[in-house]
Amino acid sequence: MAKWIRFLIIIGLTAFLCSQGVPSLAQVTGHVSLEQQLAQSTPAQLVQAGRDHYIQGRYGDAIATWQQAAQRYEAQQNFVNQASVLSNIGLAHLRLGNDADAVSAIAAAHNQLSTISDSPYSQRILAQVISAQTQVSMAQGNMTAALEQLDQAATLYQGLDDADGLLRTQLNQAQIFQVQGRYREASQELETIHGLLKGLDNSVVKAAGFRRLANTQRLNGQLEDALENLHVSRQVAETIDSRTELSSTLLSLGNLVAEAGDRLSEDEESATFYYQQVAAIAPTLSLRLQAQINLLGVQLTQDRLELELLTDIQNQLPQLGTGRTANLIRLNLVNHLLKAQSIWSSEQLATFLADTLQQAEGDSQSQSYAWGYWGRLYETNQQWQAAAKATHKAWNLALGSNADTALYQWQWQLGRIEAAQGNTEAAIAAYGQALETLEKLRSDLVSTDADLQFSFREEVEPIYRELVSLLLESDSTATDSKNLLQARDVIENLQVAELVNFFRADCVVTSQIQIDQVDTSAAVIYPIILADRLEVVLSLPGQPLKHFPTAITKRVFEDTLDQLQQTISYRGSNNVPEFVPELADVPRSERATVEIVRGEQSTDFITPAQQVYDWLIRPIKTELEQSETKVLVFVLDGALRNVPMSVLYDQEASQYLIQQYAIALTPGLQLIDPKPIARGQVKALVGGLSEARGGFSELPYVDTEVEAIKAQVPSEVLLNASFEVNSFEDKLTTLPFPVVHLATHGKFSSDLDETFIQAWDGKINANELSSMLQVGEISRDQTIELLILSACETAAGDNRAALGLAGIAVRSGARSTLATLWQVNDEGTSLLMSDFYEKLADTSLTKAEILQAVQINLLQNPDYQHPYFWAPFVLIGNWL
Repeated sequence: MAKWIRFLIIIGLTAFLCSQGVPSLAQVTGHVSLEQQLAQSTPAQLVQAGRDHYIQGRYGDAIATWQQAAQRYEAQQNFVNQASVLSNIGLAHLRLGNDADAVSAIAAAHNQLSTISDSPYSQRILAQVISAQTQVSMAQGNMTAALEQLDQAATLYQGLDDADGLLRTQLNQAQIFQVQGRYREASQELETIHGLLKGLDNSVVKAAGFRRLANTQRLNGQLEDALENLHVSRQVAETIDSRTELSSTLLSLGNLVAEAGDRLSEDEESATFYYQQVAAIAPTLSLRLQAQINLLGVQLTQDRLELELLTDIQNQLPQLGTGRTANLIRLNLVNHLLKAQSIWSSEQLATFLADTLQQAEGDSQSQSYAWGYWGRLYETNQQWQAAAKATHKAWNLALGSNADTALYQWQWQLGRIEAAQGNTEAAIAAYGQALETLEKLRSDLVSTDADLQFSFREEVEPIYRELVSLLLESDSTATDSKNLLQARDVIENLQVAELVNFFRADCVVTSQIQIDQVDTSAAVIYPIILADRLEVVLSLPGQPLKHFPTAITKRVFEDTLDQLQQTISYRGSNNVPEFVPELADVPRSERATVEIVRGEQSTDFITPAQQVYDWLIRPIKTELEQSETKVLVFVLDGALRNVPMSVLYDQEASQYLIQQYAIALTPGLQLIDPKPIARGQVKALVGGLSEARGGFSELPYVDTEVEAIKAQVPSEVLLNASFEVNSFEDKLTTLPFPVVHLATHGKFSSDLDETFIQAWDGKINANELSSMLQVGEISRDQTIELLILSACETAAGDNRAALGLAGIAVRSGARSTLATLWQVNDEGTSLLMSDFYEKLADTSLTKAEILQAVQINLLQNPDYQHPYFWAPFVLIGNWL
């Protein structure tokens, strides 16, 4: 947590320093040494020179310069300005990772002010010192102290009518709320910030404020809002003719577009456009090079490198100078070129890294990355001993500078190097340490220093999979060994990490639990998709873990899953019964015959359904039968989440899996509440749309579905115009409803912004829905037993879309979630739901058994035999 907060400091500290209350002063000029500057300059000039060093990333020089200024202010008995300078020194130490020195300097500043009588100027400096203390608390992960300090600073800034200081305070508050999962409060704070910024006259503060707000929104996943505010920042910067602000905003626009890909408006300019604009107008070399190197990264990704761009970058590098910013620019270039080593030879890369190491003297974190990249270069060239030696140096430097975002990468790298040499035990140890580091900074999965940004799927997820592969390869006995237990835990932790990344915050609560504690008649199945095989780990109550490998490439396995998913959901097909014009007048009971005459489309799911059954279930079938298992609980991996396990087909028995076992899904045992549903009098809050809304078609049978629910259980109904966001939220917080049923369009996606349900007056996204449900539980002091989403679907073409469904299930606070994987036939859904509620009163059945029974009833109905009608319903979470 602490290391994630360092990112908040990175994006805010420069603005903090540049807005200090000390009067603006001319920069020290002339080609003289630092020592000569210190000797010849006034304290005010030293303050300005220190800021210049800081902005350039030369934190050591900034500290040395400010220390001279502090001594001279002390000699003049100007203790207020001395305190201001001491707080700056503390912030510079914080950027270098010297937390103890940062605490000491800022505490000295605070103590200095405590001896001075109040004045508007001393109050302004006190607010800045308290804000600096906030940065330290945030870096140390002490959110409670940070929020208290922000409140103190905000009060002072309000009294001083300092809009800039207040904006910085509120932005930091919003960021802390977001990290803590307090999304509604974060949104409210951001709305306030937005309002304040709009009221400012055009200025540098306004341009920078909108840019910082947009950068925060990008971290929150509010990409369209971030885009809009960056365009406002751009407009302000153009109006005031500030090339520095305009270049910085264009750079942020390029980074946003490059990250978001096709998730932004189609008419938005490309990242290439923005980076080229920065390169053309940037007033500083560092801004220009950042844009050009990011542009180089885009070109390498798209396999269309323009060599003149690389030549231009190389020609400018000697002019870059020294300091943290310069080091990060060089390292960003190395990172891109290591991924495309055909551009520079190994000798060129090694020479450049040696120069970077020399330039980074005194900057442990930059040196750590330089040695780490050198180790990666050796790894690529299979120079294993040299690779291990360089990686160990990077590891030690990262440890010494508390750079966990670098440390996990070098631990992973060493694991790969040891594995390549056949040192399995050492490799497993290194991988394990990498995951321990990631566990400490889960929220760093959300964001990190923009110059060293990493993608979860590219830079984090593979660590889990590679470790699982090593652990299972080393388990030759296929029994409950230490490695097999660790593999199971790694699989579970991967599920948690994916959800943390999905929500962009460390907001997932876990607890250690064993299957025996939940259900002695259930088996937990962990299939994990590896590059060269499918591994199935089986957990049975009271028995040792076992694993069953099947040699199948990831591509073949996922292609088969895609074929199955397409054929059962009719995606890409034109023969869904109710959507085929030529079948409009054909009775439903006769349509199956007509469809078969039209082709093999209606039954071509059997082959992939049987194949996946043979890969996934047949190897463990004997163990399941011998243990008298009744319930299969799947912890699904990757593309498997988009396929309902109920449809897997046992050709020998001529049965679907749902006809053999009750089925439930969970992102992991550690993410469920192991309590059975409190039966008794079940009450339901029902929200639904039967009319077309929000670009979605009508759902005429929702009216029938709602009436069926009302006939079975006492219900509060919000239908069509009454199903508004505020009305729904009010009902949740005022009345006790163990069941919340939403019969409305919705979508699950691997993109948080595209995971939502449709209300009458707008969309409710995943974070908003989870926040509403959790607030409702707290206000009523009653857990939601069952959340039902009966007309939603996973996003087409997104092979990780069901991650959004898992996210809603986990974050809703409901013990169980019943949802659909595709947009289902609403008439069949109405029948299934009526049957479900009727059986919900039967205390002898678990929720999984109820779902099994109603799905079997529907598939036995001649009108609804095809899996399209009954298979999409999945139960996630507690199945009891």
